[in-house]
Amino acid sequence: MLGMEESKVFTDVRGTIGYMDPEYMSNAKLTCASDIYSFGIVALQLLSGQKVIELDLDARDQLTRKAKDVCMGKRPLTDFEDLRLGGNIIRQDFESILQIAVLCVAKSSKGRPTVDVVFDEIEKAWKNTMAEMNAKRELMSSSIATPSRSLEVIPL
Repeated sequence: MLGMEESKVFTDVRGTIGYMDPEYMSNAKLTCASDIYSFGIVALQLLSGQKVIELDLDARDQLTRKAKDVCMGKRPLTDFEDLRLGGNIIRQDFESILQIAVLCVAKSSKGRPTVDVVFDEIEKAWKNTMAEMNAKRELMSSSIATPSRSLEVIPL
């Protein structure tokens, strides 16, 4: 327990540099937009399979620059896609999440979406992905259930 005159407030910058809002690093003010920035970095890492190494601002900047280039059509989507996915993505949903992540990592907090917008966009992509996966599953199960003519027994 602390008395009213005592405090446990930290005034120095804390956090993993690669994930921290550039505005916070200059003005030491945390906002909801600071959290959105950090989320955007995590989303970019998940999509690309690349890590932002602690204390490495260059790695973070390279990742965000590459993502922006892909969104602007300066680079193909395959330049950003995690190779471990093996191309097994729903392109439209991958691009949607990439675009929202790029908005999240805008240098100025004024250009970043709210958490509600981020959630809505990710939810749309998720629902679309689930619908696509279910449609593929149904297509495969119906093709398995209906034998092809080559498998039919022809009476002699």
